[in-house]
Amino acid sequence: MSLPDETVPLASFVQEEMIDRASQSLAQCLARLPPIVRLRLLAFMHLVEFPDTMKAALEITPSGSMRLVLDTEVAPDNAHRH
Repeated sequence: MSLPDETVPLASFVQEEMIDRASQSLAQCLARLPPIVRLRLLAFMHLVEFPDTMKAALEITPSGSMRLVLDTEVAPDNAHRH
């Protein structure tokens, strides 16, 4: 007969601590970015989370440069204004 699986409290604590530190580090990195970069990241995240509300156009020039244009017809509510 095998012993029941036990969750190790230390492992859970370490995992929570790692998630907390990663979140803090990410927040610090984002705070250092210029506002336009943060806005572009927010638009891209919105495209990933709500693809039905966004239009995306990828333009590629013969030289190889790329431009992703994101647009929405949905007016943002007050919670999403930046």
